[in-house]
Amino acid sequence: MKLELTTDLIPKLTLDAFPEPGVPFKHWKPADGPNYLVYDTSRKAPTGFAIRVGKKASVYLVEKQVNNKNMKIPVGLARGRKGDEQVIDLDTARDRARELIAVAKKHGVNPKVIGQRIEASELSLGQVWNQYIADLTGRSKPIKANSMDSLKKARDKFKDWEDRKVRLITAQEILDRFDLHAVTKAHRTAAEAMGRWATAAVANAIENEIHNAHAEGRDPSLAYNPFTILKTKQKYRDHNQLERDYKAKGVRNPLSFGTTVGPFVKAAWAYRAQNPVAADFILVDLLWGLRGDECRSVKWRDQITDSQAVTDRWIDMKERVVRISDAKNRGDHEFPIGPCAYELLKLRRENQIKGEVWVFPAKSPNSLKGYYSDPSVALKTVRDNAGIKVVRGHDLRRTFGAACEKLGLTDRQIMRLLGHGVAGGESLGRYTTPEWQDTAERMKKVEEEILKVAPSVYNALRPKGAQRLPDSEVAMIDPKPKGRVSRRKPR
Repeated sequence: MKLELTTDLIPKLTLDAFPEPGVPFKHWKPADGPNYLVYDTSRKAPTGFAIRVGKKASVYLVEKQVNNKNMKIPVGLARGRKGDEQVIDLDTARDRARELIAVAKKHGVNPKVIGQRIEASELSLGQVWNQYIADLTGRSKPIKANSMDSLKKARDKFKDWEDRKVRLITAQEILDRFDLHAVTKAHRTAAEAMGRWATAAVANAIENEIHNAHAEGRDPSLAYNPFTILKTKQKYRDHNQLERDYKAKGVRNPLSFGTTVGPFVKAAWAYRAQNPVAADFILVDLLWGLRGDECRSVKWRDQITDSQAVTDRWIDMKERVVRISDAKNRGDHEFPIGPCAYELLKLRRENQIKGEVWVFPAKSPNSLKGYYSDPSVALKTVRDNAGIKVVRGHDLRRTFGAACEKLGLTDRQIMRLLGHGVAGGESLGRYTTPEWQDTAERMKKVEEEILKVAPSVYNALRPKGAQRLPDSEVAMIDPKPKGRVSRRKPR
């Protein structure tokens, strides 16, 4: 059937009204089939443009022969309902038909097939997560275990979206999901981590898709990251907001040099009689300002091979050097051992059996890690004995930083001592001889700043020739607890 299509005519074309040339509309008879096709004879229409009339809907299409193949190319919905598809007007349909014909001629296939291929190549959120995890674990420096745990927790918050195509996830859905965790469940920190991990995962997928599309000579099927809406809408807290929230929740509690540093150091020193491994770890961690696991996992340098020393974390008593490889910022951190920490480490080693590898060995020889890995009970005991309300592991690092500030060290010097990255990507382990000497002097001053408020402990650990501090305390803790030698077999 050929007929000039018009906007008024299209609603009249139904199975109950089959058009007949020259016959008025009111005399049209029902069609004798499940559908029928009407070709548009208008000069505005491309050759082959038509409308297929069905029971529930009418659709535009265009027939075209390309490379000796007769193609029927879907154009759009003309009338009725077809899933979520929206009705388009006649002029729009004619223009779209021309565009689809051009696509068919360019690629030699029906644009419908191209659309199906693109849809099939589109990534679901679950595929994006899998791809991101594979990339993170396949790097020269794989993702750390703690970071992987954080990523998996973020993914769990989107577990009902695993099969969703990323392209079809809306910005409002993402905002609603963020508010569910940040506001309704009051887990703002977890919500921010969730958003940042998802943003990074999709950004990684976009980068991969750009490379794949270029290699295959096609346009990327994923080019927009819907999770960036969280940054656009300023859902993440800035530094000042974070500090206010931490203060309100009492999360960050560095020890006070006026009130709590002294009692804490004394309580830790007294705890050596009960648990020397835990007590020594707490004191060393405070004197060095390390992150907990970085300090607990150190070995004695003379108990490992040169090849192991490249990747392991160790203490060299001969050279008085500590090396923390693969720190949180993925860099290596080397620093000199201060005199008081050195005396404490001498006591630590005297209290171990010959051949022990770990500076802070686990209590059980069957420990998977081999080193002392959970100081929570010890930290609580020391805190309670010192009469302090709140102290967390990372607060010891903050206390070290506070000592640096009290001494008037520059930001760069403090960053060096804490093992943070410095400007220009400079390696933290690369010092000139004068710099190393300066750093050793700063470590000595930091030790003194921390220990001078606990004179009895300083006097017990002061190096030979150092002046004794006035000490009114009568009872002194024996620095060498009896019967506390580690019974673990050397590895």
